[in-house]
Amino acid sequence: MQENTIGRPRRDPFETLVDVLAEASRYDLLLGVVPVVFTVALVAAHVLSLPVVHAMFVAATIGALVVIDACYLNPPIDQGSP
Repeated sequence: MQENTIGRPRRDPFETLVDVLAEASRYDLLLGVVPVVFTVALVAAHVLSLPVVHAMFVAATIGALVVIDACYLNPPIDQGSP
């Protein structure tokens, strides 16, 4: 069963994804990097037979560097402040 939207034209899901990604700010992308790094570390640990502790240490270090960059090195600035 398909939902029929009234008054709104149907949009291609790919176009919607492109619009959302185009509107993403630097900080949105940085927040997205953290779970991706942990996922890649888990997959790499499994595929390369590395200890999970070492892979998580590397992922945590990268995640911490991303948070430090986003919060302290390049913090968001209020556009209305002088």
